[in-house]
Amino acid sequence: MSFHHAMRGTPEADWLTALEDRPPPAFELQPGTRLLVVVAAHPDDETLGAGGLIAHAHGRGIPVEVLVLSDGEASHPDSPTRTPEELAEIRRREVAHAVHALAPDVRPRQPGLPDGRLAEHVDSATSLLREIVGDVGVGAVLAAPWEGDRHPDHEAAAQAAERVARETGALLLEYPVWAWHWGRPQDLPWDRLVALPLTEADHAAKRTALARHRSQVEPLSDEPGDELLLSADMLGHFDRGTEVFVDPAGDATRPVLERLHRRSADPWAVGASAYEHDKRAATLDALPAGRTFEHVLDAGCSIGALTAELAARAHRVTALDLSETAVAAAQRRLAGLAHVDVRTARLPQDWPDGRFDLVVVSEIAYFLSPEELDGLADQARAALAPGGLVLVCSWRHEVDGWPWPDGQAAHAHLVAALGLEPTLERAERDYRLTVLEER
Repeated sequence: MSFHHAMRGTPEADWLTALEDRPPPAFELQPGTRLLVVVAAHPDDETLGAGGLIAHAHGRGIPVEVLVLSDGEASHPDSPTRTPEELAEIRRREVAHAVHALAPDVRPRQPGLPDGRLAEHVDSATSLLREIVGDVGVGAVLAAPWEGDRHPDHEAAAQAAERVARETGALLLEYPVWAWHWGRPQDLPWDRLVALPLTEADHAAKRTALARHRSQVEPLSDEPGDELLLSADMLGHFDRGTEVFVDPAGDATRPVLERLHRRSADPWAVGASAYEHDKRAATLDALPAGRTFEHVLDAGCSIGALTAELAARAHRVTALDLSETAVAAAQRRLAGLAHVDVRTARLPQDWPDGRFDLVVVSEIAYFLSPEELDGLADQARAALAPGGLVLVCSWRHEVDGWPWPDGQAAHAHLVAALGLEPTLERAERDYRLTVLEER
């Protein structure tokens, strides 16, 4: 370790000036986030570096797990009043109380790995973290200490998180702790920084949580060896209106669906899934037999499997998707079809110009908020040609991390918002399909 907590650190004013001169991009947890896992090397790291993030996630109903790898028993090695075992017990209680202030229904996991020797236990930390993330995949966010924090335990925690993020596709965010103390602005990877704006409630919860780490923010006693560890100057770095993270892969501001398509060339298994084959066949069967459409809008085309089949029934097709990677794949798939235009778009904001006699909204309703679905319905009605159809098809079951409890609720909301005449209803075990007509 090339610093000491008692040395004079970088003034917070210097950091505030740097953050004002070159503000990191703001981010928040994206729709589709199903789990936040915060990894701490020691009790208090979770609050210092990611307390606001924990409160932010909890306030949005996102499940939170906190993994505190060590009990922090080595924080006062020369204490004349507390043994390492007593310190471990004190700090285990403190972190439980601190996490309760941030997310009242969350109990931290505390495996008790040895403080100061986490580098010897990276495999164990990785296994613990892998078990927590499970099969959540790209819907998980991992927050861990920054690998460049110049603390071997922080580096070990970061290595475990990086392994699991790479294996699962989870978004990795790294929070500096000691770097704010020893570092200068040029020491941070500024082009990889992102900032989470904290609400007043999140900020207040973080302050409360920090105060509960009493063994770190107050002296253990007046005796030598029991000195204060986190000075007021040090704590000032963690009392900002934002929390700053290193975003190693540059993914924090990318939509979850973009990250999903980056990880898998066919994330929905449209080429192999019996469900996908059946649903596409049902979609095409729901269209009037023998009718060729003038202009079809495929709102949410993914890699273009359904778009290709719609193209055989239309003079012109416009296909949209939020994911740039999905759009590129669809463009490759449909490259030989001059009457098909595939574009990146966020609906309803980027609704395309033109009139459509068929609008297909397949498997995207549950990704959108009620307000976004209302906007999409307004746009679809306004753009529908006389006698035009809107086809809505949705997965019926649970959709963790999105604005709806299940796809059926989103489907019903959109159908009602469209206010058109239903001409066909089909309810299968796994999907619901509705065709509506402008009359």
